[in-house]
Amino acid sequence: MNSKRIQDILKTVLSLALGIAIFWLLYRKTSLKEVWEIVKSAHFGIIASSLIFGLLGNYFRALRWELFINSLGYNPKRESIVFATFGNYAVNFLLPRAGDLWRCGIVSKYDQIPFAKTFETFFVDKILDILAGVVLVIISLALYVDFFVTYFHQNPGFAENLTRLFTSVWLYMLLALIIGGIFVMFFYFKENPIVKKVNNFFQTVKYDMALIAKMKSKKRIIIYTILAWLSFYVYFYICFYAFDFTKNLGPIVGWIVFAMSNVGVAVPVQGGVGTWHFMVISSLIILGVGYEEASAFAGTVFTVQSVWIILLGVIGILGLPYVKREKENLRLQTIENQK
Repeated sequence: MNSKRIQDILKTVLSLALGIAIFWLLYRKTSLKEVWEIVKSAHFGIIASSLIFGLLGNYFRALRWELFINSLGYNPKRESIVFATFGNYAVNFLLPRAGDLWRCGIVSKYDQIPFAKTFETFFVDKILDILAGVVLVIISLALYVDFFVTYFHQNPGFAENLTRLFTSVWLYMLLALIIGGIFVMFFYFKENPIVKKVNNFFQTVKYDMALIAKMKSKKRIIIYTILAWLSFYVYFYICFYAFDFTKNLGPIVGWIVFAMSNVGVAVPVQGGVGTWHFMVISSLIILGVGYEEASAFAGTVFTVQSVWIILLGVIGILGLPYVKREKENLRLQTIENQK
């Protein structure tokens, strides 16, 4: 077994262990019997009706990524992009963030697009989602500032860790070393073959980013981003109506808990196991929901939606080889790749 394979296994085990540890800490003091009774009282038909919005959210994400790829002169079949996007989030359950690279690699393989191009466009696409997540939190802060004051008061570890991070001398020393290393590499070793390849790669990225910046579909990018995140919000908020203790909390509370849940997903563990639960449970408790009830809500919604994501991903992965691609288009793209 090679070292890379061992590293992948260790990464998977460690991230899964972290998620399970957080999950155990959250549920160890709950009455599982009481939680199960609450789960059984949920209206699963309502939760099932939310699933279509999860599909729509990822569909709009796929359409947005397609626009970025098109801007570089490549025109893969839309079904290929959609299936790869669905598969991305299923693969993430096996290995944190591995689905991101898998998505780029699989489209590169089947649609004859250089991996560097699919990765560049995915990177831009990902930045948009990160910015959208930040906007979600900012809007939540504007809507309900008291919630965040209470949240940091009841979870002082968050504020302490943030303060410790940005006041750490080691952080700034590391940044200085990275910047200094890059400067030395490109200034003193610019004739080195490896440095030349790296430099050529960044020149290509710079050129491609210029093409993306000049694309004529900027409005559609914004529209798809808004539609995707509104779909994910509805996907989450509809589930409030499945439980008697959350159905009257209102859309603003739903928005805040949704925003906090996305903070949990940002942590690199499989599918947000544990971290997603922590953010949802702690947020609901601050908003007046009991611990067992909040635990039941988080456990039920996460399980149903995770099964749905994995199911869509499996469909996407199995469907990719059967997408009818135009041979002439693939031939032209292969010639372009060889230039």
